[in-house]
Amino acid sequence: MLSAAIQRTKKLRLGALTFCLPWYNPFRFYNEICMLDHMSGGRLELGVGRGVSPIESSYFFMKSIDESRERYRETLEVFFAACSGSVLNHEGKYFSYRDLELYLHPKQRPYPPLWFPSSDKNSIEFTAKHGYNTVLNTSAAEAGRLYAQYREVWARHKDDPGRHNAHVRAPKLGKSQHVFVADTDAEAARAGGAAYKVWSDHLTYLTRKLGQPDLLNVDPASPAAVTRLVTGAPGTVARKLAEVVRESGINYLMLVFSFGDLAPERAMRSMDLFVKEVMPVLRAGAA
Repeated sequence: MLSAAIQRTKKLRLGALTFCLPWYNPFRFYNEICMLDHMSGGRLELGVGRGVSPIESSYFFMKSIDESRERYRETLEVFFAACSGSVLNHEGKYFSYRDLELYLHPKQRPYPPLWFPSSDKNSIEFTAKHGYNTVLNTSAAEAGRLYAQYREVWARHKDDPGRHNAHVRAPKLGKSQHVFVADTDAEAARAGGAAYKVWSDHLTYLTRKLGQPDLLNVDPASPAAVTRLVTGAPGTVARKLAEVVRESGINYLMLVFSFGDLAPERAMRSMDLFVKEVMPVLRAGAA
């Protein structure tokens, strides 16, 4: 998908949130990232994580969350080591490489900007210490508290040696937000709400099928939901998003325009209205 997007764009920076590192062979992952970065002309953003779903991790033979975490960390260690030289040497619990010659390196040095999205409030110390760009799956109020903590930790450690994302001067602190814009509030609520219900049912399908607790609260009626659908005519959406930005303290807004069973033409119409009528209002407010 990223390769297809790279072919069709010239300036857009793009990436995945998230490459679930425990599911990858580290050497293959390294080479694919290098190729994507060169194919894009150095426009790749690199989101990494261990994956939030133990059910899905089990399909990749992860026996526990601890194993998943260990594999994530070791795969990242291999990636950093490969980016730092022309020969890869690594001896770990799960992977070993000795005198492996490397013929590819990322176009962006030392590697593309790193992202670490999370729904776990305990990860904020790690992401802030290393200066990762991040997107939180939390309520706006919770994001506001966590990003205040992030900025405090980042300020203390921004000059430490060995930081993973030291080549990024100003980290992006974001929040994921589903949006549907239509000509009227009523039309947007009806169409957007129905599509959001389909999306949330997909997200909770596996846990409910197996009788397990949902991993994330995405109930549109719950005040504790980690993401809330914003719908409305352009003026309504601009006002609601401005409230999200103020409450969450974010400096980066990651919007989801295509979700659930929205027809492509409806998603494109929503995006078109956003670009022409919502974005100028938000930019003026930010200024």
